[in-house]
Amino acid sequence: MTQQAKYIYGAIEEAQPRRFNFPGVGEAEVYTINCQRLAAIVSDTELQEIDPTRKNVLAHTMVQDKLLKEYDFLPMGFGMIANSEDEVRSLLVKNYDGLIKELERLADRIEAELKVFWDEEAMLRQLEGENRELARIKERIGTASSPVETQSLLMQAGKLVERAVLDWKAKYAQRAYNTLKQFSVDARLNNPIGVKNILNASFLIDKSKESEFQKEIYKLDSEYQGKVNFKYVGPLPPYNFVNLKLEPVK
Repeated sequence: MTQQAKYIYGAIEEAQPRRFNFPGVGEAEVYTINCQRLAAIVSDTELQEIDPTRKNVLAHTMVQDKLLKEYDFLPMGFGMIANSEDEVRSLLVKNYDGLIKELERLADRIEAELKVFWDEEAMLRQLEGENRELARIKERIGTASSPVETQSLLMQAGKLVERAVLDWKAKYAQRAYNTLKQFSVDARLNNPIGVKNILNASFLIDKSKESEFQKEIYKLDSEYQGKVNFKYVGPLPPYNFVNLKLEPVK
């Protein structure tokens, strides 16, 4: 058995050795290392650490996306490397029962991500139309007598915007999340990305219901048009819903 390092993309249920016709990280061939019903998806590498460049991350993602079209796929995070084929197989042996159970639990399910961003122009229109205090602050900023006064007024305006964002988060983001949860098996709230992001959520859905799930997003997007912007990404491997901590190989 070769002792060359192996870059690991994830695991599938597959008893037969396979080699795939798409490249992995570093343009290396992607193939399986098998253990009974399990198989780790790997490619060879000369490196002990893979830099998270755009090219490498894209290669990692492309391999996982292609596998997801053919298999129930248990993904590994970017940059996981084993020292040898023996080590990969030992990892499968040591975690065999847990991996099989997770693959069975996540069978025929995918992850979908939804991000909702408030629209700056819509937010300002609402604030200016409904909040006289903001209009007064803007007038005072124009006639401020010192940089200190200007900074203080800007902070006051920022607090008004922050309160409005919290209101929109409850009005639009929370409702969208609660609606979509009804069409999913499970859901997770993730940390926001930037100040305009009022919802960053992941949903575990049945593959057969992805179309229905997307239709609900389109309905919400149409209803909220001009207020917030939706960004949907899917199908994805179920990163946020894997309930397994791998036992390391000593």
